[in-house]
Amino acid sequence: MDRLKQALAVALLLACTGCMGISEPSRTLVPLEVERWYPSDVVFPKPDQDPVLQAIRSELRIDLRLTFSTGRSNDWRSKMGSRIAAGDYPDLVYFFNMMDYRSARTEGWLAPLNNIVNERNYPANLDYLTRSLLQNIADENGVYYGIPNRPPLLLEGMFIRKDWLDKLGLPVPRTTEQFAETAIAFAVSDPDGNGKRDTYGFTSGGGGCMSCQDFWELTSAFIGAPGMDENLAPDGSVRGGWTSPEYRSYLVYMRGLMEKGALDPDLITNDLNRKEQKIKQGQVGIFHSTGYPKELIAELKKNDPSAEVIYMEPIAGPAGKGTHGPKIVNSTAIGISIKAARDPVKLAKVLELINWMNGPGGEKLLTEGHKRESADYLNVYNIAGENPIRRPDMLLKLFPDAGEAAIMRKMLLYTGNAGTLYGLGIAAERPLPIDDLKKYREQMAAMFIYGKAGLDDEGWAEYVKTHDTTHNGLAVREAMMQDLQKHRSDLNPKNE
Repeated sequence: MDRLKQALAVALLLACTGCMGISEPSRTLVPLEVERWYPSDVVFPKPDQDPVLQAIRSELRIDLRLTFSTGRSNDWRSKMGSRIAAGDYPDLVYFFNMMDYRSARTEGWLAPLNNIVNERNYPANLDYLTRSLLQNIADENGVYYGIPNRPPLLLEGMFIRKDWLDKLGLPVPRTTEQFAETAIAFAVSDPDGNGKRDTYGFTSGGGGCMSCQDFWELTSAFIGAPGMDENLAPDGSVRGGWTSPEYRSYLVYMRGLMEKGALDPDLITNDLNRKEQKIKQGQVGIFHSTGYPKELIAELKKNDPSAEVIYMEPIAGPAGKGTHGPKIVNSTAIGISIKAARDPVKLAKVLELINWMNGPGGEKLLTEGHKRESADYLNVYNIAGENPIRRPDMLLKLFPDAGEAAIMRKMLLYTGNAGTLYGLGIAAERPLPIDDLKKYREQMAAMFIYGKAGLDDEGWAEYVKTHDTTHNGLAVREAMMQDLQKHRSDLNPKNE
């Protein structure tokens, strides 16, 4: 019996404890609802023209129903909160970040999975799972309530309007100082030549998230790794963190850009749709992209045929050369609700679906779809497997244009070179009190950058005190440092 059959058998047995027996599985479709958030609007093919949906129905006998929200992620969280409060549990949830997974883990509606998916019986295509990967998402008692996805090979990068650079006689920025000079010039020197001050040096589309992808390269140049959390310097010391001098320097830098008009004033309210709309309309000179923004550039050129967008390597700052994205162990996970886990047939189908998406059948469909004009709907389907477009061996197949493939190789080269203690799995984020703390951190990041909170010594001291006491930041850091010490002890057990 192969591993998938073993896992399905275990799932059926555990979910049906006390049953008199299990009848022969019906050939009718088993409904499965997947709840998730996606950053931008998505257009799906008609069901009879959707190869992924048709394959899931015919091969797996699953009637897959996607319930997803776009736009601001906080709107999705509010909707999910209302669903859960009403006892309306989806079958599966795709957690696009571990904060939401941890919150759900404490709310009691996710099924514990230690006896269902583990190193003895996980499905064959989930061979990337390890005990440490599972324990990394476990609670204090070692119980995990999700299936972590493959450690991602991120494809992140920054892009810049070369035609604007040429018009203003500027080089491609290589340092944080040059980035600031360029972003300010893009905002105040009329690079589009329309006689109006209606352009911005840089924008974001994180829906209020001030530590997400759009800012990774900038934070890494100041702090040493993408994001504001603590990371290890080359000498093994801990640097960064939300009350660190490195983070304060980054905030001073960003506030200066905001004061001089270099940053989009809607930085905190834009979602991905609005960000992309501004880029297409020629309002933005520098932007971050997850994946090569081929369609976005094409739309921009429709509006402005003279527009030229080029890839920009990471800039260097006080912490050295930045990186486009972090090196991480866990970033996304699949949660199975207690409702689905109580149904033995449905639980078995959940495992079968996740196994299929991680295997050659699912990967083939999710890969070939990228040849289409728009493949966002495939990314919505892909709740479990690593996006194949990120694999170096797939670049030439998916992007036959040699220039585009070369750019993505560089994006891969400059992504994943540094990570935080959390992202590397060295430290575990405790759901309490870190979720409340994260909200405070994000709110204050915006206030600092918009000039609504003081960054002088008095203002910073007040922030640090509130962070460490009122919102338990000191306790969170102490727990992190304990995890780091244990990690070092595990690596060097003979050291005193």
